[in-house]
Amino acid sequence: MVRVTLNTFGYDHGTPEEPSDITLDIRRHVLATHQIPDAEQRTGLDPDITNTVLSTAGVERLVGKTAMLAVALLEDVADARARLVKIAVGDARGVLWSVAIAEEIARVLRVNGIETEVVHREIQVPLTRT
Repeated sequence: MVRVTLNTFGYDHGTPEEPSDITLDIRRHVLATHQIPDAEQRTGLDPDITNTVLSTAGVERLVGKTAMLAVALLEDVADARARLVKIAVGDARGVLWSVAIAEEIARVLRVNGIETEVVHREIQVPLTRT
């Protein structure tokens, strides 16, 4: 049974439709992806983007603390049938930083035995050069 769902989104495309237990607005933390060739045409699923995002100062701590908070929320829900934590991760476009960070949070949770689902809302949105 899925215990945690992560949804990525881009604030440029609007906020998430459903409420979340945890919402990470990482727009202020965005650095360095402009140094990767063609980053505008790639996503956070790309290993080069993922490595850049995850090696940025503070991101590893953000991932770890968010995973710990999700576990704590799961443990604090009295009704076992209602034990589902929703996490939303947003950046401006919703295809680079939010995707890489959400995937890493999911990886950490899965390593700890928590079934996790990730949905990337904007990955289906065509990427355009600005």
